[in-house]
Amino acid sequence: MTLAADTTTVIDCIVQGADILGETPRWCERTGTLWWIDVRRPALQSWDAASGRHTALRLHPDLVTGAIALREAGGFLLATAAGLCLFDPASDAAPQVLAHPEAGKPGMRLNDGRCDRRGRFWVGSMHDTQRNPVGTLYRLDADHRCQAMLDGFVLPNSICWSPDDRTLYFSDTHNQMVWAFDYDIDEGRIGARRVFADWTHQIGRPDGATVDVDGCLWTCMVASGQLIRQTPRGKVDRVIQLPVTNPTCPAFGGSRLDTLFITSHSQRLSLEQHAREPLAGALLALDPGIQGLPEARYRG
Repeated sequence: MTLAADTTTVIDCIVQGADILGETPRWCERTGTLWWIDVRRPALQSWDAASGRHTALRLHPDLVTGAIALREAGGFLLATAAGLCLFDPASDAAPQVLAHPEAGKPGMRLNDGRCDRRGRFWVGSMHDTQRNPVGTLYRLDADHRCQAMLDGFVLPNSICWSPDDRTLYFSDTHNQMVWAFDYDIDEGRIGARRVFADWTHQIGRPDGATVDVDGCLWTCMVASGQLIRQTPRGKVDRVIQLPVTNPTCPAFGGSRLDTLFITSHSQRLSLEQHAREPLAGALLALDPGIQGLPEARYRG
C-alpha cells in the first residue's frame, strides 16, 4: 500500500535545538509550557509559548530518561535508566527514586510512558543497544507500587488512550506493530489485544503517538518522516510529510489544544545527512485542524 502524503501543511520550527533523541513532548496547561526531553544528552527541556523562551536542563548521566509525565503535585515523574523518579526542576532536591523495575538487568532502561486519566503511569522497558524481545510494560500506581503487566517487547512506544478510556494503544517500533488493548480504567487493567496497524510493509516505523478529540490516533513514523492519522477503526485518513526523516512523538498543546507539537531525532545521521536535513532534532509544530485532549498527570 502506498500512502499519499500531504506536503502542503505549514510546519513551523519552534526550537531548532538539534536534539540527539528528542522525545515525549508534554503540554502543561497551567503554565502554557511545552516540556520534552533529549534522551541521549540527557536533558529536560521547555518552551514557553508566551515568550518563546527555550530552556534545557542537563540531567545526571545516570538519568538517561525515556519519558516524562507531569505530576499533579508539581514537578515531574521521570522514567530513567535508574528507575522511576520524582523530580522538580525548581528545587535543589535530588530526584527521588520510587521504583526500579529493571534493577539488576544490565543494559535495560525505561522508554516511552504516559499517565492514564486516573493518574497511573504506564511505561515500557527495552535494552538500550540490543534489539531483543526483553522489554516489559509496567504500571506505576499513585501509591508508588510498580507492576509488570505484559512482556516480550523490543522497543515499546505509542502509549495513549481513547477519549472514552476503553482502549489503550501500544506499539513495538522495532517490529512495526501497533496494538489496541481493551482497557478497564477503574481497575487499570489491559484486556484483549488486537492488531490496530501492521506497518511491516512500510519503510516507516511507529514511534510516539497521541489521540485527538475524535478518537483518532496520530503516530510519528521514524525513517519515513510521516505523521499518520488513523480513525478508531484503523483506517488511515491523513498522512503529513514532515521536513525530518525521524519524527519521534506528537503532542497536542496551546491554549485550545489545537497545535500539534512534534519532537524528532538526529542520531546516527551522517554529516551529509545533517547538511540535507537541517531540522533534524528540532521541535516542530503544525495546525492539525482538530483539538487534542488534556495530558493526564501522575497522582503520586
